[in-house]
Amino acid sequence: MTDNQTNGVPTTQDLDTARAWLEGAFPATVRRLPVSFRLGGKPFSSFVSRSEPQWAELVTEDLTSRRSCRLTDPETGLQLLVQVTAWGDFPAVEWVGHLRNTGAKDTPIISGVRALATTFPAAKEAPCRVVHALGSDCKIDDFAPRETALGAPGKALLAPLAGRSSEGALPFFNLDLGGRGVIGAIGWTGGWEVRFARRKDGPVRVRAGMRRTHFRLHPGEEVRTPRILLLFWEGDPRHGHNMLRQCLLRHYALDLEGKTLQAPVCYAAWGENRAERQLAKAKWWHDEQTGLECYWIDAGWHGDGQFLENSTVFNSTWYAHVGNWWPNKTTYPQGLGPIGKALREMGLGFVLWLEPERVFKETCFTREHPEWLLGPIGDNYLFNLGDPKAREALTDLVSGVIAEGGVTVYRQDFNMDPTPFWRAADAPDRVGISEIKHITGLYAFWDDLRRRHPGLLIDNCSSGGRRIDLETISRSIPLWRSDFQCFPGFDPMAMQGQTQGLAPWVPLSTGCCDRADTYDFRSALGPGIVISNAVNQPEPPPPYPAAWLRERIAELKAVRPYLAGDFHPLLPYSLATEGWAAWQFDRPDLGEGMVLAFRRQHSPFPTMLARLQDMQAEARYEVRSQDGSPPVTITGRELAEGGLRIEIGRQPGSALFIYRRL
Repeated sequence: MTDNQTNGVPTTQDLDTARAWLEGAFPATVRRLPVSFRLGGKPFSSFVSRSEPQWAELVTEDLTSRRSCRLTDPETGLQLLVQVTAWGDFPAVEWVGHLRNTGAKDTPIISGVRALATTFPAAKEAPCRVVHALGSDCKIDDFAPRETALGAPGKALLAPLAGRSSEGALPFFNLDLGGRGVIGAIGWTGGWEVRFARRKDGPVRVRAGMRRTHFRLHPGEEVRTPRILLLFWEGDPRHGHNMLRQCLLRHYALDLEGKTLQAPVCYAAWGENRAERQLAKAKWWHDEQTGLECYWIDAGWHGDGQFLENSTVFNSTWYAHVGNWWPNKTTYPQGLGPIGKALREMGLGFVLWLEPERVFKETCFTREHPEWLLGPIGDNYLFNLGDPKAREALTDLVSGVIAEGGVTVYRQDFNMDPTPFWRAADAPDRVGISEIKHITGLYAFWDDLRRRHPGLLIDNCSSGGRRIDLETISRSIPLWRSDFQCFPGFDPMAMQGQTQGLAPWVPLSTGCCDRADTYDFRSALGPGIVISNAVNQPEPPPPYPAAWLRERIAELKAVRPYLAGDFHPLLPYSLATEGWAAWQFDRPDLGEGMVLAFRRQHSPFPTMLARLQDMQAEARYEVRSQDGSPPVTITGRELAEGGLRIEIGRQPGSALFIYRRL
């Protein structure tokens, strides 16, 4: 057993730390805020000194505090509104800033906007590190954990590769100050950065915001900053990560009725296929009682391209019809309505792929509404979601596709870097404005679709997992975590790495299984899963044994409640083919959980001892293998100190256990 708490249950000390920081960072009687910018070249303090703060606060029954501070500069008319939420059940504080020009003329230049600008105390001799993760870049190590040591002095920078929020770097961090720390999550689906600077005497300054801001605001114009969430923890960093998971599930990953979003079990089919074949495939999955929840039609269903019998993502011209959002008359002569109707009658949801922000040359929008587009750059335009009229038209169009097909999961892709379009559109005194308006337009677009179609789930793809951040996971689930699995025969070890890398930060996502193998299926095991195969396979049934599918999907549904629990990696992250991977998902509220282990293809070791986390020492647990071994009864102390013995004879092979406290 360990003295350090690793579960996601907040302690009194955690909550007290967060409350103390809140009162120090947002004091109602002092002109101080953890945000900053320069106005007309002058520091933020100059703006604050001229503005009288107006505070408002509401405390709800669950002790959640919602407060706001409004500062208005009498000289320039610039108004800053900061809206703050402090969750009563977690040591977490969230805020977002809004800048508005209330004057009659343009503001001076606003630059260096930082949604987070604060300093965390630390002793000079205290160890300090920044724990973070890679983002998605279509590689086997997508979402791999990383850490950067901060000496005294020391610096670190986190930022994505381009204009998509998790391309190359995940917008989350854990500042470990030695026995205590703070986790940060950034809500901005464009270009962001976080800078850490540790002074010689120990404290760490943290600044986060958009990468480029240098703009004037016109009279009446308003923009917003990235959203910031800070969660404070004491003791073990894993305790902080599990509190983050639970906080996100309880307060962010919600539908319009306040229920936690559910990742589905999907079968993904390529879109450039005949409607009767799609329906025959779906019928096979239904008639075999596999437990499938959603049928997925990917790219290639749209536009006027000539049908290619053996179409795949690699050999067809689907990309050239992005912008023509109507069903291809050859493959779907009656549209999507019959597909949706048949799926509803089978009790299946309908996942449909679109890519509305990228518009290819010589498609519908380029001919009929070029004023709604930015670009071109190369063959592509960017649909300007920052234009309210354009956004409304696009919302009507996509909403019509959803309604006509009875779509239950709207899958939005985005296969290009938007940064060059934004930069080209910005005037020298409006740098950052195009990005701000486009990203806030994206949120409005998604929010409107969800309002128009209650219960609609959004799959956030973007070349596979390149737009994962606090704002998107509040509205969507990344069902396709990486385009690494687009390639036939991909190594399922990548799915294991994605799970271990993402789970400490993002509680809902799904991996992909593309072959009828239990090791591969379990490598992708999550709250949901995407089952795929040769994307152009024309006729049913898929190359999966029906009995195997029923067993695997039933297994996933049996452990699904545990996957919403605390995550405990039982081995360090590694992609070595000679090693093992193992983790535990635990539900302390139920006294139950699961352990999943993998012996990789070149591992010479047939056994391991998995020392489980957060076990009650004197309690007795029943541990039941899902692979045929008889159940055993063992104490929590034995599980934590001696460990659960796991034996896997195959290379590669997997083992799954479910335990419950007696």
